[in-house]
Amino acid sequence: MDLVERLTELGFSPNEGRVYVALLRQPSATGYELAKAAGLPRANVYQVLAGLLAKNAIQRVGDSPSRYVAHAPAEVLGRIKRETMARCDALTVELEALAPPAEPTAFWTLRGRDAVVEQVISLVAGAVERIAICLWSDDLTWLSGPLREAHRAGCHVVINLFGDTELEFGEIYRHEDPSKVVGGHLLTLAVDSSAALVAALDEPSGAVYTRHPALVRLVEKLIRDEAYLAAIYERFRNELEAVYGPHLVALRRRLLPVDQAERLLAVVGFGASSHRVDAILAET
Repeated sequence: MDLVERLTELGFSPNEGRVYVALLRQPSATGYELAKAAGLPRANVYQVLAGLLAKNAIQRVGDSPSRYVAHAPAEVLGRIKRETMARCDALTVELEALAPPAEPTAFWTLRGRDAVVEQVISLVAGAVERIAICLWSDDLTWLSGPLREAHRAGCHVVINLFGDTELEFGEIYRHEDPSKVVGGHLLTLAVDSSAALVAALDEPSGAVYTRHPALVRLVEKLIRDEAYLAAIYERFRNELEAVYGPHLVALRRRLLPVDQAERLLAVVGFGASSHRVDAILAET
């Protein structure tokens, strides 16, 4: 599918799509030049330009002869996205009013990495006000773009980041490197206080997705508490590790299952031998 066909899916006529694309390639063109570039009869191009002006996709910049420039694609498509979302939100309210309120489904199960990735990207792309997420730096290879676009669209983006990747957007709370994470590769996401997802991205990958208010609040609290801990740890790291040891091992091992506690001890340099692990776990 070419660019013109994709523009028609967003409300452009085929001729409007051709002229808009031609104008991006040839700024400050006249109607005659655009008719030639777009392959349209000269008599038709001015009606097409009038339609694009009404859509606020282009503007006139000169007279005798009139010349035109295209508005930036991010501006044009961003406006279409916002207007479409507003219409969908209004229509959702009207349609839901036709039926009696139903008890919300508790959750949906997703199986396989592709299904999880698709659902996460869809939730992020549909966010309007706020995104809160915990993720590994590796996840940014497929998620940084959607998160960045949400930030540009005005969403408040809060990220608990496990790893050293630099980000130029969002409110970032930095955690340990994934190599020191105990419990596997998890991703948690809450969007607009209306949807949440908890995913395990180790194989076999899977996730639970929910719109149940109580479960959404629970995931939001989990992500918020992770941010609190990261901020406190960054400010008081020396004092905390003086009391609880590197990686807060003395505190965390009390609450972890035995196998995860052993993993924690290994990644922070304690208990390379099994008898030493047993001794540390037995300490009170």
